[in-house]
Amino acid sequence: MNFFLDTNVLVDILRTKGPQKSVDLFDKIPHGSRVYISIITVAELSAGAYRSTRRDAVQETDDLIAQLIVINLNEKIAIEAGKIYAELQNSGKDIQLHDCLIAATARASGFNTIVTRDTDHFMRITNFSAITPEQIIPDDIKKA
Repeated sequence: MNFFLDTNVLVDILRTKGPQKSVDLFDKIPHGSRVYISIITVAELSAGAYRSTRRDAVQETDDLIAQLIVINLNEKIAIEAGKIYAELQNSGKDIQLHDCLIAATARASGFNTIVTRDTDHFMRITNFSAITPEQIIPDDIKKA
């Protein structure tokens, strides 16, 4: 099982007091699974790390990112993000452009579902779904 994560799930992991299910998700991913993120998430995490007062924030962020598969932007993804953004704006259901870029990156990587804490944002996108870590990591899951 492979996953595409939104930034806020990774922020949970980096925080010393983040929701336990986000940490569980990362710790209990079955062997052979891959975890993907957008390069936009790298930028968002890096911004947070460099703003942090914690001495080890940048190193911890770099270490976490090194364990993930980072998908770069390209023209196709940028166009898809623009399309998503315009459709949402036109329907009055807008979300931020960076979330559209993340969703477009997920789609380009073969994902129609993202693991996020902002399910209400991503559920506005046509033919796209969002789930929380709690929805995919039941209390009784064992690490493979």
